[in-house]
Amino acid sequence: MGGEHSLPDFSSIKYTRPDIGAYTELVKDVRLRLMTAQTAEQAMEAMNEYEDAMSSFDTAYALCTVLHDLDTSNEFYTAENDFFDENLAMVSELSSAVLSTLLTCPAADKIREKYGDMIFRKAQNTRETISKEILDELAEEASLESEYGQLQSEAEIEFAGKKLNLSLLQPYLQSTDRNTRKAAHKALDDYYMSRKETFDRIYDDMVRVRTQAAKKLGYSSFTELGYKRMERYDYTRSDVEAFRADILKYIVPITSQIRKLQQERLGVDELKFYDLPCLFKNGNPVPKVKKDTYEKAAGEYFRKMFGKDPSFFDLLSKHGFTDLLSRPNKSTGGYCLYLEDYGIPYIFMNGNGTFDDVATVVHEGGHAYAAIQSAESSPFVECLSPTLETCEIHSTAMEYMSYPYMDIFYGEKASSYCEMHMTEGMLFLPYGCMVDEFQHTVYDNPDMTPDERHGVWKALEEKYQPFIRYEDEPFHAMGGAWMKKDHIFTTPFYYIDYCLSQICALELWDESKLDMGAALEKYNLLCAAGGSDTFRNLIKSAGIGSPFDTDVIKRVAYECCKFLEL
Repeated sequence: MGGEHSLPDFSSIKYTRPDIGAYTELVKDVRLRLMTAQTAEQAMEAMNEYEDAMSSFDTAYALCTVLHDLDTSNEFYTAENDFFDENLAMVSELSSAVLSTLLTCPAADKIREKYGDMIFRKAQNTRETISKEILDELAEEASLESEYGQLQSEAEIEFAGKKLNLSLLQPYLQSTDRNTRKAAHKALDDYYMSRKETFDRIYDDMVRVRTQAAKKLGYSSFTELGYKRMERYDYTRSDVEAFRADILKYIVPITSQIRKLQQERLGVDELKFYDLPCLFKNGNPVPKVKKDTYEKAAGEYFRKMFGKDPSFFDLLSKHGFTDLLSRPNKSTGGYCLYLEDYGIPYIFMNGNGTFDDVATVVHEGGHAYAAIQSAESSPFVECLSPTLETCEIHSTAMEYMSYPYMDIFYGEKASSYCEMHMTEGMLFLPYGCMVDEFQHTVYDNPDMTPDERHGVWKALEEKYQPFIRYEDEPFHAMGGAWMKKDHIFTTPFYYIDYCLSQICALELWDESKLDMGAALEKYNLLCAAGGSDTFRNLIKSAGIGSPFDTDVIKRVAYECCKFLEL
């Protein structure tokens, strides 16, 4: 990303639908040139043309996603979103063909020697996950994911005399008034219960089509294919199982203590499920800054963190590359997308005046910072960004290292924010593992009925969240809460990445308490490396311990307990 004067306004960037026919012809030409290239220079000349075309496609896709999500009622971008759903599988197959040709081109060894092995790892992985035989399945999967996303973004829940979307209902779910939060949870759960059959049908179709694709590619289950899709080059399913076991052993007992403390704080005889989001009797800390000044406060935070004025965030917000507040017809969630042709990230979120707002803007800001830092890390678009568990260190570590600066957002309540953020972090780890184990069980047993899947979730809640009490609330009592988690529908096996990254982020936080400069040096090393290596190698090079090391988890758990005075 260039300086202020070279940055365009987001509104000036025009969306153009990619020409799939021209892209197809370019791929044919590039493959032929790769097959005959005798030197690394000849091969890279062809690859550079392909990379430029891939970058343009990715940019158009990201731009379409943002413009659609900013206003889901816009029929033009809804139609364009459908175009990508219909054509992504074909483009992925064409990209796979190019990378497969790169694997076997005469100059492959010379390219590997000059640019490293990562692009070849990705090429082999792409060959094993994308094929013409599964184009129909990929297109159907994309369509189902869009259907789910549209259903979530269009949610309208009547509460407190208003019609609220999922994001705008959040403050009521955390209300200090127990009756209010109980009623808000009932309204939310009634919404999901009324659409249970639709969610069950969508997920049932997703499991079916993903399993079908895996079988066509020769895998025993989608679980195997899912791991390939997540590009897990240097750890296995058994490593993840051992990690979940460590969380169960060392973190779940901490969460039980947290809930006991919460019960005492709230002064209730028994902690019910609708009490869980409200951690403090006087309410969860909320930002002192007004919602419409989030950009300004975030800009100040990143100026102080990195010592640059203006900060990258100042420039992004000034030129329209941030949209932080929730509103009707805006898609749910938060993300950072990278517009590759411009070298500029876009930050999207749904601020609603609650505690989560600040963590989210700092989180997505971490992603944006890393994208900018790694913009020149590789000549290959595919290697600019690392695999997702590493990406989530960029964002999650930024959340934890932000503690000394939280007065910007919270004033005298900064310490309460930090306490709540750390508490939420501890509570999240078992939940993330629960989501991951649920998906393993579902895809290992794809013929389960919807009711059986609900039963699996209920059993896992008892294992990972033993403190939950549902009374007779039918939606949760049947094991339906997983339907609220979009990652389960749209990005299978992603969720454990948040847990792995959080352990690494907490290591950096622990170091930052003593020496912020040293922690930032490691953080910057990780960001600048982009996707040049695998997860374990990247964190090792940055001097960060492995989350698969039990001693690391034990040490992190101890430091967090000290911080929370448990």
